[in-house]
Amino acid sequence: MGNAMVVEVAKGAKTDLVDGRYTVRLDLAGPAGAVDVSAVLVTGDGRVRSDADFVFFNNPAAPGVQLVSDAAVSVDLTAVPADIQRVVIAGSTEAQGLRFGEVSGLRVAVDGDTQALSFTPPGLDSETVLQAVALYRRGSGWRLDAIGQGYSAGLAAFATDHGIEVDAEPEGPATDIAPPNPSPAPVGTAAPAMAVAPVPPAIDLRKVDVVLTKDSPDKRATIDLRKGDPGYVLTVGLEWDGRGAHYDQTGRVTRFGTGDLDVYFFCRNEITGDYVVISGEKGHQGNLAMWPFIHHQGDTRGPGANNLPATEQVIVRPTENGDLLLNVYQSVDNGAGAIDTFGRPRVRVRYGRPGPDGLPGPDADQITVLIGNGKNSFWATVAHIDVRDGLLTVDGTTRYSRAFSERMPVLDTTGTWQRSAKNGPVGRSKGRNGLGLTRYEGRCPDPR
Repeated sequence: MGNAMVVEVAKGAKTDLVDGRYTVRLDLAGPAGAVDVSAVLVTGDGRVRSDADFVFFNNPAAPGVQLVSDAAVSVDLTAVPADIQRVVIAGSTEAQGLRFGEVSGLRVAVDGDTQALSFTPPGLDSETVLQAVALYRRGSGWRLDAIGQGYSAGLAAFATDHGIEVDAEPEGPATDIAPPNPSPAPVGTAAPAMAVAPVPPAIDLRKVDVVLTKDSPDKRATIDLRKGDPGYVLTVGLEWDGRGAHYDQTGRVTRFGTGDLDVYFFCRNEITGDYVVISGEKGHQGNLAMWPFIHHQGDTRGPGANNLPATEQVIVRPTENGDLLLNVYQSVDNGAGAIDTFGRPRVRVRYGRPGPDGLPGPDADQITVLIGNGKNSFWATVAHIDVRDGLLTVDGTTRYSRAFSERMPVLDTTGTWQRSAKNGPVGRSKGRNGLGLTRYEGRCPDPR
């Protein structure tokens, strides 16, 4: 913008736009980074053509519209498709766990080369989403509509109102992913005269090399940990080759791609209900000498370093440590439906004698879970791992968080998977906050 005078517009005002390109910013006095900007491109019926017309941090660009920062979006009116009638600019505080009533000094700035407009939305309180302004076609030109409408129901409601597909699965407990426990005898049933202790199964000495895919009829596989000696090493991790990776006809990587994923290991204490999240972030890498007896090897530097895939993994003491979820946060660096665009992402669970690097050697038992993901959910749980009676079980079913929710999936105190736990960790930008979660430990929620 040049030296144009800033014109203040009121809620509901319609103003002719004279420039071809504008930047729309959501400025505020505080707290810093409280509002994330988004944009929706809609046709004459007020609905998107597809989910790709929703521009936000998980899908940063559409024709003519692109995120500039967390709080700003640029709109090239000359590049907006002819069948798009309105570009709606919105802000959300959901990722930060705030309401707009807790944000001070909010102002919408609309800047072109020769024109500068400003709008202060009034009367915001419990809303977590604000439909701020819209740039819309008027004859052969464009106008600005100062909307200032809040949504207390959140980003999912805002998206649905504009025709965006929102996962309709219930928020409550979806699937109990803990191994089944024997049911107690009904009240009033006589107990057997003499209890007989269960006979543990014989140790399975066979080598395990199992691959689970989305088409596998059974998503579970096991490794018998009892066959190893105390020097055996157990690792759990996620690998990927990167966006744009190239492969030859045999599937071998000929060129690695790019891109990082945020990998978190959610560990639940089955006795106390406490949890802790292990990650590669400093101070949260865990300790093999204390529960949950897990140590993170450090954040990956991305695929291709030393001609290897990207790998984030933990070393686990092969004991009954409680439930372990491998969770992937998708809404930082990966566009819509992200995981399966990152170059054959896969979970690897390996157990065996250590090699020269201290990790399981080439003869180790191995369970590989190949991940396919076509959903826009911000979080995906890609494996659930549990050890009981010396047997490690991997459940490779991919599960997704509630649509448009930044809350990490967790297990409740009964071991039931929760898509969106009210008091659980919330994902956020590491670049802005230093750490990727709002909290790394606590008590598992009680069943709802």
